[in-house]
Amino acid sequence: MLKYFIKKLIPQKIKKKLNKQRLHTYQQKIKSLPALSENDFKNILKNDFDIKTGDIIFVHSSLNGLNLSFPGYKILEILLDEISEDGTVLFPTYPGMNSYEYLKSDSIFDIKKTPTHTGLLNELARRHKKAIRSLHPTKSVVAIGKYSEHMTNTHHRSIYPYDVVSPYYKISELNAKIIGIGVSTNFLSCVHCVDDILKEDFPVNPYHNRIFTAKCIDYSGNYVIVETLAHNMKKMDFNIPKFIKTYVPNDIAKDFKINGMDFFIAYSQKLINFMIDLAMNKITIYHKRHYKLKFLI
Repeated sequence: MLKYFIKKLIPQKIKKKLNKQRLHTYQQKIKSLPALSENDFKNILKNDFDIKTGDIIFVHSSLNGLNLSFPGYKILEILLDEISEDGTVLFPTYPGMNSYEYLKSDSIFDIKKTPTHTGLLNELARRHKKAIRSLHPTKSVVAIGKYSEHMTNTHHRSIYPYDVVSPYYKISELNAKIIGIGVSTNFLSCVHCVDDILKEDFPVNPYHNRIFTAKCIDYSGNYVIVETLAHNMKKMDFNIPKFIKTYVPNDIAKDFKINGMDFFIAYSQKLINFMIDLAMNKITIYHKRHYKLKFLI
């Protein structure tokens, strides 16, 4: 909590400068690592991720986290080739600010036109001619492949963005793999499915106590009001990689490095079920200071 308030006191100009310096240092470090060739990357998909024809994969990625000897945009093409037309690939497509600030701004989410700020690969997927995007103003997901419509068509029906009608949960029903390319499990979004499945039985209320009504434009050009909750950023100071390493077996989820670059794999169905069991035993990604009183007794 103290860390959060200290950050709030730092002037925005200084924050931007510090972030720019950190990014530059990080990118220099990545550039110094042994480069991955296109064949190297294909071997990672086959050997480390066990990607096969017909797989459903949810991808978190950062091209800035990779040193590649081939154009980064080719990764999407490679992924689609590996899973074939019988598979499905999904990417998160969030806006350029946290959910609470975005919803307060009264921005209009256009399912066709609103860009994503979750990385170049995700934006390329959003623009793909066969892509279908879920109608959610802050936690939308884009999908390409056999199950793309099924994965995305009900996301707007719950105020909880990671509920059972969301793509984040639906992937678990079909045993999807979640993979991180150039990122750690710090970006593993489906951990929040547990919050939204258990709701009042979850030890923490991670949301602001307000239901937002967001203006959206669907694929037919119609205006649609989507009701949703927004995460309270004061409670978002968890450490997912530490949680995974401490509580989750490697055959369910794990971080690893190749040539010094970050990768991860998680098996969606096993992970969600395991995290539900942990939550019922009062173990979550959140700090105990955020727990409801009844869960501290």
